[in-house]
Amino acid sequence: MSHQFTQLGVGDSDDLSKLIEIYQEAIDPSEQKRPAEIAAMLTDPRYVLIVSRTGGAVSGFAISFFPDGADFWLLEYMAVSSSMRGRRVGEAIFHETYRYGLERDQTRIMVLEVDQPGSSTNPNNDTHARFRFYRRVGCRRVAGLDYILPLDTEDTPPAMMLLTYRVPVVEAVTIIQVRHWLTRLFVDVYRKTASDPRLDVMLSLLGDVELLACEPI
Repeated sequence: MSHQFTQLGVGDSDDLSKLIEIYQEAIDPSEQKRPAEIAAMLTDPRYVLIVSRTGGAVSGFAISFFPDGADFWLLEYMAVSSSMRGRRVGEAIFHETYRYGLERDQTRIMVLEVDQPGSSTNPNNDTHARFRFYRRVGCRRVAGLDYILPLDTEDTPPAMMLLTYRVPVVEAVTIIQVRHWLTRLFVDVYRKTASDPRLDVMLSLLGDVELLACEPI
């Protein structure tokens, strides 16, 4: 089955509407941003929104964030339409998104915020299936880090983990790198402050280590 990919621009309102429809169906409500925030990404050069088409219809999407002057980029959201799941659409989107990231800056590490398996009670948020997917494509977990998603919604976001992906694989990252990543995510993606106490909470649980393994999941 072949898939076509399109990077959305400001005028692509129909595809954006379909993206938001899939987003609201597939992403846990406690992890969602408002539709207006998704739309605003189209005018921010740090964001890349890609949709896939299968048989002419939008079948999934990926939203990536490239912070200025950083050594990583974030695959912030990715989802497949419920009618197209189980057809390897997700793998095609994942690899196309990574290919785009390499074209933009091949030195950066892809970082992902992913629900820990069993952390959500939402029937549309199959955390076990998502975990198996990221294991299958070769993502690795930053060992020992329990990631706190700093998104303010009515519900408490589920327990998260921070994954990495790059070819060749990244075996370990320094605690300094991880602090930089977390701070940039909090400040640039979620508009929090660099002094947000949740940053210190996450890092304090890691102890005095200088190097964190990126372990297979």
